[in-house]
Amino acid sequence: MKRTSTIIAVASGKGGVGKSIVSVNLAETLAAEGHQVALIDVDLGQGACALLLNEQPAGSVIDLVRKTTRKEQVLHRTAAGITLIMGAAEAGRTETREGRLFDALDELIHELRQDHAFIILDAPAGTEGAVRWAMDRADVGMLVLVGEPTAISDAYRLARMIWEFDPDYPMCAVVNFADSEEDATSVADRFGKVTRHFTGRATNYLGWVPFSPLIRRSVSVQEPAVRTPGPVQEAFRTMCHNLVKGRQLALEPISFN
Repeated sequence: MKRTSTIIAVASGKGGVGKSIVSVNLAETLAAEGHQVALIDVDLGQGACALLLNEQPAGSVIDLVRKTTRKEQVLHRTAAGITLIMGAAEAGRTETREGRLFDALDELIHELRQDHAFIILDAPAGTEGAVRWAMDRADVGMLVLVGEPTAISDAYRLARMIWEFDPDYPMCAVVNFADSEEDATSVADRFGKVTRHFTGRATNYLGWVPFSPLIRRSVSVQEPAVRTPGPVQEAFRTMCHNLVKGRQLALEPISFN
Protein backbone atom coordinates (compact mmCIF):
# COMPACT_ATOMS: atom_id res chain seq x y z
CA MET A 1 0.00 0.00 0.00
CA LYS A 2 1.39 3.37 -1.00
CA ARG A 3 1.79 6.04 1.64
CA THR A 4 -0.19 9.24 1.42
CA SER A 5 2.42 11.23 3.34
CA THR A 6 5.99 11.17 4.58
CA ILE A 7 6.84 11.50 8.27
CA ILE A 8 10.26 12.95 9.08
CA ALA A 9 11.74 12.73 12.57
CA VAL A 10 14.27 15.53 13.09
CA ALA A 11 16.67 14.46 15.83
CA SER A 12 20.13 15.04 17.26
CA GLY A 13 22.39 13.28 19.70
CA LYS A 14 22.79 16.38 21.86
CA GLY A 15 21.16 19.74 22.42
CA GLY A 16 22.39 23.06 21.08
CA VAL A 17 22.81 22.02 17.44
CA GLY A 18 19.82 24.00 16.13
CA LYS A 19 17.49 21.04 15.62
CA SER A 20 14.27 23.02 16.15
CA ILE A 21 15.56 25.80 13.91
CA VAL A 22 16.03 23.24 11.15
CA SER A 23 12.56 21.76 11.76
CA VAL A 24 10.81 25.13 11.65
CA ASN A 25 12.62 26.44 8.59
CA LEU A 26 12.19 23.15 6.72
CA ALA A 27 8.46 23.19 7.46
CA GLU A 28 8.18 26.80 6.25
CA THR A 29 10.09 25.98 3.06
CA LEU A 30 7.99 22.93 2.24
CA ALA A 31 4.83 24.97 2.84
CA ALA A 32 6.12 27.78 0.62
CA GLU A 33 6.72 25.18 -2.12
CA GLY A 34 3.03 24.29 -2.00
CA HIS A 35 3.06 21.19 0.20
CA GLN A 36 0.62 20.59 3.04
CA VAL A 37 2.84 20.37 6.11
CA ALA A 38 2.28 19.49 9.75
CA LEU A 39 4.92 20.27 12.38
CA ILE A 40 4.65 18.39 15.68
CA ASP A 41 6.87 19.49 18.55
CA VAL A 42 7.43 16.37 20.65
CA ASP A 43 10.14 17.89 22.82
CA LEU A 44 8.05 17.55 25.96
CA GLY A 45 10.50 19.44 28.15
CA GLN A 46 11.75 22.33 26.02
CA GLY A 47 9.48 22.64 22.99
CA ALA A 48 10.52 25.67 20.94
CA CYS A 49 8.63 25.49 17.64
CA ALA A 50 5.76 27.78 18.66
CA LEU A 51 8.23 30.32 20.03
CA LEU A 52 10.38 30.27 16.89
CA LEU A 53 7.28 30.79 14.75
CA ASN A 54 5.81 33.45 17.06
CA GLU A 55 2.61 31.42 17.29
CA GLN A 56 0.40 30.74 20.31
CA PRO A 57 -1.59 27.51 19.96
CA ALA A 58 -4.68 27.46 22.16
CA GLY A 59 -3.91 23.98 23.47
CA SER A 60 -1.33 21.18 23.52
CA VAL A 61 -1.61 17.41 23.24
CA ILE A 62 -1.15 16.99 26.99
CA ASP A 63 -4.13 19.35 27.45
CA LEU A 64 -6.09 17.10 25.09
CA VAL A 65 -5.15 14.09 27.20
CA ARG A 66 -6.30 15.93 30.32
CA LYS A 67 -9.52 16.85 28.50
CA THR A 68 -9.02 20.54 29.18
CA THR A 69 -9.01 21.49 25.50
CA ARG A 70 -10.54 20.39 22.19
CA LYS A 71 -8.73 18.83 19.26
CA GLU A 72 -9.51 21.87 17.11
CA GLN A 73 -7.50 24.02 19.53
CA VAL A 74 -4.52 21.68 19.35
CA LEU A 75 -4.38 21.72 15.53
CA HIS A 76 -3.07 25.26 15.19
CA ARG A 77 -2.81 26.84 11.73
CA THR A 78 0.21 29.15 11.44
CA ALA A 79 0.56 32.28 9.32
CA ALA A 80 2.46 30.22 6.72
CA GLY A 81 -0.27 27.59 6.57
CA ILE A 82 1.53 24.93 8.64
CA THR A 83 -0.46 22.73 11.00
CA LEU A 84 1.45 23.23 14.26
CA ILE A 85 0.96 20.86 17.18
CA MET A 86 2.70 21.23 20.52
CA GLY A 87 3.13 18.08 22.62
CA ALA A 88 3.32 20.11 25.81
CA ALA A 89 3.10 23.87 26.16
CA GLU A 90 5.27 24.04 29.26
CA ALA A 91 8.19 22.03 30.61
CA GLY A 92 7.33 19.40 33.19
CA ARG A 93 3.63 19.25 32.38
CA THR A 94 3.58 15.67 31.07
CA GLU A 95 4.08 14.15 34.54
CA THR A 96 3.17 10.44 34.32
CA ARG A 97 0.94 10.79 31.26
CA GLU A 98 3.61 10.15 28.61
CA GLY A 99 2.06 6.88 27.40
CA ARG A 100 -1.39 8.44 26.99
CA LEU A 101 0.19 11.42 25.27
CA PHE A 102 1.85 9.17 22.68
CA ASP A 103 -1.48 7.41 22.10
CA ALA A 104 -3.10 10.80 21.44
CA LEU A 105 -0.25 11.75 19.09
CA ASP A 106 -0.73 8.49 17.20
CA GLU A 107 -4.39 9.33 16.66
CA LEU A 108 -3.53 12.83 15.44
CA ILE A 109 -0.88 11.51 13.06
CA HIS A 110 -3.36 9.02 11.62
CA GLU A 111 -5.66 11.92 10.76
CA LEU A 112 -2.88 14.19 9.51
CA ARG A 113 -1.65 11.55 7.07
CA GLN A 114 -4.92 11.85 5.17
CA ASP A 115 -4.26 15.36 3.88
CA HIS A 116 -0.66 16.37 4.67
CA ALA A 117 2.20 15.52 2.34
CA PHE A 118 4.83 15.96 5.05
CA ILE A 119 4.64 15.55 8.81
CA ILE A 120 7.74 16.80 10.65
CA LEU A 121 8.36 15.51 14.17
CA ASP A 122 10.71 17.80 16.08
CA ALA A 123 12.13 15.32 18.59
CA PRO A 124 14.09 16.22 21.72
CA ALA A 125 17.83 15.64 21.89
CA GLY A 126 19.16 12.35 23.15
CA THR A 127 18.00 8.76 22.76
CA GLU A 128 15.17 8.26 25.23
CA GLY A 129 11.37 8.46 25.43
CA ALA A 130 9.97 10.84 22.84
CA VAL A 131 13.01 10.40 20.58
CA ARG A 132 12.40 6.67 20.25
CA TRP A 133 8.68 7.24 19.71
CA ALA A 134 9.35 9.82 16.96
CA MET A 135 11.95 7.70 15.17
CA ASP A 136 9.63 4.68 15.34
CA ARG A 137 6.72 6.59 13.81
CA ALA A 138 8.80 8.26 11.09
CA ASP A 139 9.37 7.06 7.53
CA VAL A 140 12.82 8.64 7.63
CA GLY A 141 15.07 10.04 10.35
CA MET A 142 16.93 13.31 9.86
CA LEU A 143 20.01 13.80 12.02
CA VAL A 144 21.16 17.39 12.56
CA LEU A 145 24.96 17.48 12.75
CA VAL A 146 27.46 20.18 13.65
CA GLY A 147 31.23 20.06 13.44
CA GLU A 148 31.89 19.32 17.11
CA PRO A 149 33.38 15.99 18.26
CA THR A 150 30.79 15.56 21.02
CA ALA A 151 27.92 16.26 18.62
CA ILE A 152 29.29 13.73 16.12
CA SER A 153 29.74 11.14 18.87
CA ASP A 154 26.24 11.63 20.30
CA ALA A 155 24.64 11.55 16.84
CA TYR A 156 26.49 8.30 16.15
CA ARG A 157 25.08 6.73 19.31
CA LEU A 158 21.56 7.65 18.24
CA ALA A 159 22.08 6.29 14.71
CA ARG A 160 23.61 3.07 16.05
CA MET A 161 20.65 2.55 18.39
CA ILE A 162 18.18 2.93 15.54
CA TRP A 163 20.10 0.65 13.17
CA GLU A 164 20.48 -2.02 15.83
CA PHE A 165 16.70 -2.08 16.09
CA ASP A 166 16.08 -1.78 12.33
CA PRO A 167 19.13 -2.30 10.06
CA ASP A 168 17.20 -0.96 7.06
CA TYR A 169 15.97 2.23 8.73
CA PRO A 170 16.43 5.16 6.27
CA MET A 171 18.50 7.95 7.81
CA CYS A 172 19.61 11.26 6.31
CA ALA A 173 21.85 13.97 7.70
CA VAL A 174 21.84 17.77 7.63
CA VAL A 175 24.89 19.78 8.66
CA ASN A 176 23.97 22.94 10.53
CA PHE A 177 26.02 26.09 11.31
CA ALA A 178 28.62 25.32 8.60
CA ASP A 179 31.13 27.97 7.48
CA SER A 180 31.06 26.75 3.87
CA GLU A 181 29.84 23.91 1.67
CA GLU A 182 33.30 22.35 1.97
CA ASP A 183 33.08 22.54 5.75
CA ALA A 184 29.63 20.91 5.71
CA THR A 185 30.79 18.14 3.36
CA SER A 186 33.75 17.48 5.64
CA VAL A 187 31.48 17.08 8.67
CA ALA A 188 29.11 14.77 6.77
CA ASP A 189 32.03 12.70 5.47
CA ARG A 190 33.54 12.43 8.94
CA PHE A 191 30.25 11.25 10.37
CA GLY A 192 29.82 8.79 7.49
CA LYS A 193 33.25 7.27 8.11
CA VAL A 194 32.38 6.69 11.77
CA THR A 195 29.03 5.03 11.03
CA ARG A 196 30.40 2.90 8.18
CA HIS A 197 33.35 1.75 10.28
CA PHE A 198 31.29 0.69 13.30
CA THR A 199 27.91 -0.23 11.77
CA GLY A 200 28.55 -0.77 8.06
CA ARG A 201 25.91 1.84 7.27
CA ALA A 202 25.85 5.53 6.44
CA THR A 203 23.33 8.35 6.34
CA ASN A 204 22.30 10.06 3.12
CA TYR A 205 23.59 13.64 3.00
CA LEU A 206 20.57 15.89 2.52
CA GLY A 207 22.14 19.36 2.67
CA TRP A 208 23.64 22.03 4.88
CA VAL A 209 22.74 25.31 6.55
CA PRO A 210 25.30 28.13 6.59
CA PHE A 211 26.37 29.83 9.79
CA SER A 212 24.71 33.22 9.49
CA PRO A 213 23.82 36.19 11.72
CA LEU A 214 20.39 35.94 10.09
CA ILE A 215 19.73 32.72 12.00
CA ARG A 216 20.50 34.37 15.33
CA ARG A 217 18.36 37.38 14.45
CA SER A 218 15.50 35.14 13.30
CA VAL A 219 15.43 33.48 16.71
CA SER A 220 15.37 36.86 18.46
CA VAL A 221 12.54 38.25 16.33
CA GLN A 222 10.69 34.90 16.22
CA GLU A 223 10.53 34.78 12.45
CA PRO A 224 11.94 31.87 10.40
CA ALA A 225 15.11 32.82 8.53
CA VAL A 226 13.78 31.40 5.24
CA ARG A 227 11.35 34.30 4.96
CA THR A 228 14.36 36.45 4.07
CA PRO A 229 15.94 35.89 0.61
CA GLY A 230 19.58 34.84 0.74
CA PRO A 231 21.92 31.87 1.33
CA VAL A 232 19.90 30.42 4.22
CA GLN A 233 16.70 30.43 2.18
CA GLU A 234 18.50 28.80 -0.76
CA ALA A 235 20.03 26.16 1.53
CA PHE A 236 16.61 25.11 2.80
CA ARG A 237 15.17 25.14 -0.71
CA THR A 238 17.86 22.70 -1.78
CA MET A 239 17.11 20.54 1.26
CA CYS A 240 13.41 20.69 0.44
CA HIS A 241 13.98 19.67 -3.18
CA ASN A 242 16.16 16.74 -2.09
CA LEU A 243 13.43 15.58 0.26
CA VAL A 244 10.76 15.82 -2.42
CA LYS A 245 13.00 13.97 -4.85
CA GLY A 246 13.68 11.30 -2.25
CA ARG A 247 9.96 10.97 -1.66
CA GLN A 248 9.67 10.45 -5.44
CA LEU A 249 6.28 12.21 -5.47
CA ALA A 250 4.72 8.91 -6.54
CA LEU A 251 4.46 8.10 -2.83
CA GLU A 252 6.68 5.03 -3.15
CA PRO A 253 8.86 3.88 -0.23
CA ILE A 254 11.32 6.66 0.45
CA SER A 255 14.76 6.39 -1.15
CA PHE A 256 17.54 8.96 -1.37
CA ASN A 257 19.68 6.96 -3.83
